[in-house]
Amino acid sequence: MKMLLGEISSYKAIVIATYLKKAYPHIEIFTYDFRKHTRYIRTKFSDKHFVVENPSINLYLNNLSQLIKVHSIDFFSPVHSDYISEILKHKSLFGQSLSYLGDYNDYERLHNKDTLIKIANNIGIRIPQNYRNIEEAKIPFIGKPKIGSSANGVFYCFKEEDKGKLITKQLDNYLFQEYIKGIGCGYSIYAKGGQIQTGYGHIRLAEYPISGGSSVYRDTFFKKEMETIVQRILKEVQWTGFAMFEFKLTPRNEIVLIEVNPRIWGSINQGLQNGINYFEPILGKSKICDSNKKNIKTYLSPYIYITLIEYIFKGNFKPLKTFIKNTKYNKADVNIFDDLKGWLSIIIRKFL
Repeated sequence: MKMLLGEISSYKAIVIATYLKKAYPHIEIFTYDFRKHTRYIRTKFSDKHFVVENPSINLYLNNLSQLIKVHSIDFFSPVHSDYISEILKHKSLFGQSLSYLGDYNDYERLHNKDTLIKIANNIGIRIPQNYRNIEEAKIPFIGKPKIGSSANGVFYCFKEEDKGKLITKQLDNYLFQEYIKGIGCGYSIYAKGGQIQTGYGHIRLAEYPISGGSSVYRDTFFKKEMETIVQRILKEVQWTGFAMFEFKLTPRNEIVLIEVNPRIWGSINQGLQNGINYFEPILGKSKICDSNKKNIKTYLSPYIYITLIEYIFKGNFKPLKTFIKNTKYNKADVNIFDDLKGWLSIIIRKFL
């Protein structure tokens, strides 16, 4: 079997390549990226690598399609979110290599925050209050692109004077929501026809940036309410594919749905290291026996260290204490000693 993974300079793709190479040693891992440094600096778990240039989206998609046809790729995982929407929009170009994923319309129903809010409201799931425009928004609130991933373009507004400055900016493609105080957590799945095949919950122990970004340190966490909400939304959308449902755990111990990322997510290693094989419904049983793995906490290096310093400067020592206390159970997403070139490619990517 041949698998194509990209973009391989992202830590998510490296995590997956590392796991799959160990869990399914018979699979040949092909990788791609448009960043030229990956010709020489990339993960050691790539069997064959291609630099696929992207001067335009159409040419990029055609190049990927040709690569898949020429090398008879069985399973294509674009991994990173920048091009997933366009790839699914032109799914027919990639034949059976994307048969494990749903169609573009279902993807957009989950990915588009406006649409998700309508779905949640229709079936009675709590989601942050949505404001029609920035003038209507009540302090504190959060602004986020209607279509986007991670914390890209997201801003928080806690003061009236900041709101006044924001009103003058062009924010037509933004939505404005009630700010929910609490700790970030998530329930991650692979689903088929709206049914959960594998699922796992995590909670954030540290974020980068600390004002509210991607998780760089996580632990296992589960509340039945999370799984119930996921099942209800999947029933509405009938999604087939990977997805991470993002929640907030409020000071009152309530679970509030924030958004859905219908793609492979940044904290996927947390589940993999604790015995959850999201790929089993697609690839079958793995060679790894995970039954003895428990209590593993995963982190993203080197950003965890930058983050811990920021928390200290803010007077919050809890993440550092947790990190030190659990040294025995901490595991890096990409280990500098196990995969130096992979680790370096993540750093280089940040500056390109």
